[in-house]
Amino acid sequence: MDASQPLANVLAGLTGQVAGGFLTEENAAKAVQSLAYVLRDSVPRAAGAGASIINSRGRRETAGATDPVVLRADKLQYELGQGPCLSAWAEQRAIIIQDTRQETRWPKWTAAVADLPLRSVLSAPLTTEGRRIGALKVYSPSPLVFDDHSVFMIERLASPAAVILGHARDREATQRLSSQLAEALSNRDMISKAQGILIERMKISSPEALTMMLSTSREEDKPLQEVAREIVYGIADR
Repeated sequence: MDASQPLANVLAGLTGQVAGGFLTEENAAKAVQSLAYVLRDSVPRAAGAGASIINSRGRRETAGATDPVVLRADKLQYELGQGPCLSAWAEQRAIIIQDTRQETRWPKWTAAVADLPLRSVLSAPLTTEGRRIGALKVYSPSPLVFDDHSVFMIERLASPAAVILGHARDREATQRLSSQLAEALSNRDMISKAQGILIERMKISSPEALTMMLSTSREEDKPLQEVAREIVYGIADR
Protein backbone atom coordinates (compact mmCIF):
# COMPACT_ATOMS: atom_id res chain seq x y z
CA MET A 1 0.00 0.00 0.00
CA ASP A 2 1.26 3.53 -0.83
CA ALA A 3 2.23 5.26 2.41
CA SER A 4 0.61 8.47 1.13
CA GLN A 5 -2.81 6.81 0.92
CA PRO A 6 -4.89 7.61 4.00
CA LEU A 7 -5.57 4.59 6.16
CA ALA A 8 -9.02 6.10 6.53
CA ASN A 9 -9.67 5.12 2.90
CA VAL A 10 -8.43 1.59 3.47
CA LEU A 11 -10.73 1.24 6.48
CA ALA A 12 -13.74 2.86 4.83
CA GLY A 13 -15.65 -0.41 4.46
CA LEU A 14 -15.06 -1.37 8.06
CA THR A 15 -16.08 2.08 9.22
CA GLY A 16 -19.40 1.69 7.46
CA GLN A 17 -19.99 -1.60 9.23
CA VAL A 18 -19.24 -0.05 12.59
CA ALA A 19 -21.39 3.02 11.99
CA GLY A 20 -24.27 0.71 11.08
CA GLY A 21 -23.68 -1.42 14.16
CA PHE A 22 -22.31 -4.93 13.49
CA LEU A 23 -23.91 -6.52 16.52
CA THR A 24 -23.84 -10.19 15.54
CA GLU A 25 -20.93 -12.47 16.36
CA GLU A 26 -20.58 -13.42 12.68
CA ASN A 27 -20.26 -9.82 11.47
CA ALA A 28 -17.84 -8.90 14.25
CA ALA A 29 -15.63 -11.86 13.36
CA LYS A 30 -15.60 -10.79 9.70
CA ALA A 31 -14.61 -7.24 10.67
CA VAL A 32 -11.73 -8.49 12.82
CA GLN A 33 -10.55 -10.79 10.03
CA SER A 34 -10.67 -7.89 7.58
CA LEU A 35 -8.53 -5.85 9.96
CA ALA A 36 -5.84 -8.52 9.85
CA TYR A 37 -5.63 -8.29 6.06
CA VAL A 38 -5.64 -4.48 6.14
CA LEU A 39 -2.75 -4.63 8.62
CA ARG A 40 -0.75 -7.06 6.52
CA ASP A 41 -1.20 -4.93 3.39
CA SER A 42 -0.49 -1.65 5.23
CA VAL A 43 2.94 -2.52 6.66
CA PRO A 44 5.56 -2.87 3.88
CA ARG A 45 7.05 -6.36 3.46
CA ALA A 46 4.74 -7.95 6.04
CA ALA A 47 3.82 -11.51 5.06
CA GLY A 48 1.29 -12.21 7.81
CA ALA A 49 -0.69 -10.32 10.43
CA GLY A 50 -3.18 -10.77 13.22
CA ALA A 51 -4.80 -9.35 16.34
CA SER A 52 -4.79 -10.72 19.87
CA ILE A 53 -7.49 -9.76 22.37
CA ILE A 54 -8.80 -10.73 25.78
CA ASN A 55 -12.11 -12.45 25.11
CA SER A 56 -15.29 -12.19 27.17
CA ARG A 57 -14.02 -15.00 29.43
CA GLY A 58 -10.79 -13.14 30.17
CA ARG A 59 -8.64 -15.48 28.07
CA ARG A 60 -6.10 -14.42 25.45
CA GLU A 61 -6.97 -15.43 21.91
CA THR A 62 -6.13 -14.58 18.31
CA ALA A 63 -9.23 -12.81 17.02
CA GLY A 64 -8.02 -12.43 13.45
CA ALA A 65 -5.15 -13.94 11.49
CA THR A 66 -4.13 -14.00 7.84
CA ASP A 67 -2.50 -17.43 7.86
CA PRO A 68 -1.64 -20.52 9.97
CA VAL A 69 1.86 -19.20 10.76
CA VAL A 70 0.34 -16.30 12.70
CA LEU A 71 -1.99 -18.64 14.57
CA ARG A 72 0.83 -21.02 15.49
CA ALA A 73 3.23 -18.26 16.58
CA ASP A 74 0.50 -16.70 18.72
CA LYS A 75 -0.53 -20.01 20.27
CA LEU A 76 3.06 -20.62 21.34
CA GLN A 77 3.18 -17.20 23.01
CA TYR A 78 0.01 -17.95 24.97
CA GLU A 79 1.25 -21.41 25.99
CA LEU A 80 4.75 -20.26 26.99
CA GLY A 81 3.65 -16.96 28.53
CA GLN A 82 6.25 -14.97 26.62
CA GLY A 83 6.81 -13.33 23.26
CA PRO A 84 6.83 -9.95 21.49
CA CYS A 85 3.05 -9.66 21.21
CA LEU A 86 2.51 -10.30 24.92
CA SER A 87 5.28 -7.84 25.80
CA ALA A 88 3.80 -5.12 23.56
CA TRP A 89 0.48 -5.78 25.27
CA ALA A 90 1.92 -5.64 28.80
CA GLU A 91 4.38 -2.77 28.27
CA GLN A 92 2.08 -0.70 26.04
CA ARG A 93 4.72 0.01 23.41
CA ALA A 94 5.72 -1.23 19.99
CA ILE A 95 8.15 -4.17 19.96
CA ILE A 96 10.41 -5.11 17.04
CA ILE A 97 12.36 -8.33 16.52
CA GLN A 98 14.86 -7.84 13.71
CA ASP A 99 15.84 -11.53 13.61
CA THR A 100 14.29 -14.32 15.67
CA ARG A 101 17.52 -16.32 15.31
CA GLN A 102 19.48 -13.58 17.08
CA GLU A 103 16.81 -12.48 19.58
CA THR A 104 17.48 -13.18 23.27
CA ARG A 105 14.55 -11.54 25.09
CA TRP A 106 12.11 -14.48 24.77
CA PRO A 107 14.32 -17.59 24.51
CA LYS A 108 11.55 -20.18 24.94
CA TRP A 109 9.37 -18.62 22.27
CA THR A 110 12.14 -17.98 19.73
CA ALA A 111 13.26 -21.59 20.14
CA ALA A 112 9.70 -22.82 19.64
CA VAL A 113 9.19 -20.85 16.40
CA ALA A 114 12.59 -21.80 14.93
CA ASP A 115 10.94 -24.08 12.37
CA LEU A 116 8.33 -21.52 11.31
CA PRO A 117 8.88 -19.21 8.31
CA LEU A 118 9.21 -16.04 10.37
CA ARG A 119 12.31 -14.01 11.13
CA SER A 120 11.07 -10.44 11.69
CA VAL A 121 8.24 -9.50 14.05
CA LEU A 122 6.53 -6.22 14.89
CA SER A 123 3.84 -5.90 17.58
CA ALA A 124 1.91 -2.88 18.87
CA PRO A 125 -0.60 -2.54 21.72
CA LEU A 126 -4.33 -2.00 21.27
CA THR A 127 -5.71 0.47 23.80
CA THR A 128 -8.98 2.42 23.88
CA GLU A 129 -10.15 4.67 26.70
CA GLY A 130 -7.37 3.36 28.91
CA ARG A 131 -8.44 -0.26 28.41
CA ARG A 132 -5.82 -2.72 27.18
CA ILE A 133 -7.74 -4.54 24.46
CA GLY A 134 -4.84 -6.60 23.10
CA ALA A 135 -2.15 -6.22 20.43
CA LEU A 136 -1.59 -6.19 16.69
CA LYS A 137 1.26 -8.04 15.08
CA VAL A 138 2.94 -8.56 11.69
CA TYR A 139 5.48 -11.15 10.65
CA SER A 140 7.95 -11.63 7.82
CA PRO A 141 10.03 -14.66 6.78
CA SER A 142 13.02 -12.33 6.17
CA PRO A 143 15.24 -10.66 8.80
CA LEU A 144 15.73 -6.90 9.22
CA VAL A 145 12.40 -6.05 7.60
CA PHE A 146 10.71 -3.62 9.99
CA ASP A 147 11.80 -0.07 10.91
CA ASP A 148 10.43 3.23 12.27
CA HIS A 149 8.14 3.59 9.27
CA SER A 150 6.71 0.14 9.98
CA VAL A 151 6.06 1.20 13.57
CA PHE A 152 4.33 4.35 12.33
CA MET A 153 2.01 2.34 10.09
CA ILE A 154 1.01 -0.25 12.70
CA GLU A 155 0.49 2.38 15.40
CA ARG A 156 -1.68 4.50 13.09
CA LEU A 157 -3.87 1.49 12.42
CA ALA A 158 -3.93 0.44 16.08
CA SER A 159 -6.13 3.36 17.17
CA PRO A 160 -9.21 2.59 15.03
CA ALA A 161 -8.50 -1.13 15.34
CA ALA A 162 -8.69 -0.91 19.13
CA VAL A 163 -12.10 0.73 18.85
CA ILE A 164 -13.37 -1.97 16.49
CA LEU A 165 -11.95 -4.84 18.54
CA GLY A 166 -13.17 -3.35 21.78
CA HIS A 167 -16.65 -3.16 20.31
CA ALA A 168 -16.47 -6.71 19.02
CA ARG A 169 -15.56 -7.86 22.52
CA ASP A 170 -18.10 -6.12 24.66
CA ARG A 171 -20.73 -4.69 22.25
CA GLU A 172 -20.56 -1.08 23.38
CA ALA A 173 -23.22 1.36 22.21
CA THR A 174 -22.98 2.05 18.46
CA GLN A 175 -23.25 5.83 18.84
CA ARG A 176 -20.31 6.01 21.24
CA LEU A 177 -18.24 3.66 19.08
CA SER A 178 -18.95 5.63 15.91
CA SER A 179 -17.75 8.86 17.55
CA GLN A 180 -14.51 7.29 18.79
CA LEU A 181 -13.77 5.68 15.44
CA ALA A 182 -14.51 8.87 13.53
CA GLU A 183 -12.01 10.76 15.70
CA ALA A 184 -9.32 8.10 15.22
CA LEU A 185 -9.80 8.05 11.45
CA SER A 186 -9.85 11.85 11.33
CA ASN A 187 -6.39 11.92 12.91
CA ARG A 188 -5.12 9.45 10.30
CA ASP A 189 -6.52 11.58 7.49
CA MET A 190 -5.01 14.77 8.96
CA ILE A 191 -1.56 13.13 8.97
CA SER A 192 -2.01 12.09 5.34
CA LYS A 193 -3.07 15.63 4.33
CA ALA A 194 -0.01 17.06 6.04
CA GLN A 195 2.19 14.58 4.17
CA GLY A 196 0.66 15.72 0.90
CA ILE A 197 1.31 19.38 1.71
CA LEU A 198 4.98 18.72 2.50
CA ILE A 199 5.39 16.59 -0.63
CA GLU A 200 4.01 19.35 -2.84
CA ARG A 201 5.71 22.26 -1.09
CA MET A 202 9.17 20.73 -0.60
CA LYS A 203 9.25 18.33 -3.58
CA ILE A 204 10.10 15.37 -1.37
CA SER A 205 8.87 11.78 -1.24
CA SER A 206 6.12 10.46 0.99
CA PRO A 207 8.53 8.61 3.35
CA GLU A 208 10.68 11.76 3.59
CA ALA A 209 7.63 13.85 4.50
CA LEU A 210 6.66 11.32 7.16
CA THR A 211 10.19 11.26 8.57
CA MET A 212 10.17 15.05 8.79
CA MET A 213 6.91 15.06 10.75
CA LEU A 214 8.11 12.29 13.06
CA SER A 215 11.31 14.24 13.78
CA THR A 216 9.32 17.38 14.58
CA SER A 217 7.05 15.36 16.84
CA ARG A 218 10.01 14.01 18.80
CA GLU A 219 11.93 17.31 18.95
CA GLU A 220 8.94 19.40 20.05
CA ASP A 221 7.39 16.63 22.19
CA LYS A 222 4.06 16.93 20.40
CA PRO A 223 1.65 14.23 19.24
CA LEU A 224 2.08 13.51 15.53
CA GLN A 225 -1.52 14.50 14.78
CA GLU A 226 -0.88 17.93 16.36
CA VAL A 227 2.17 18.45 14.16
CA ALA A 228 0.08 17.44 11.16
CA ARG A 229 -2.73 19.81 12.16
CA GLU A 230 -0.30 22.73 12.43
CA ILE A 231 1.03 21.99 8.96
CA VAL A 232 -2.44 21.73 7.42
CA TYR A 233 -3.92 24.82 9.05
CA GLY A 234 -0.68 26.78 8.85
CA ILE A 235 -0.69 26.37 5.09
CA ALA A 236 -4.42 27.07 4.91
CA ASP A 237 -4.04 30.36 6.83
CA ARG A 238 -1.42 31.75 4.45
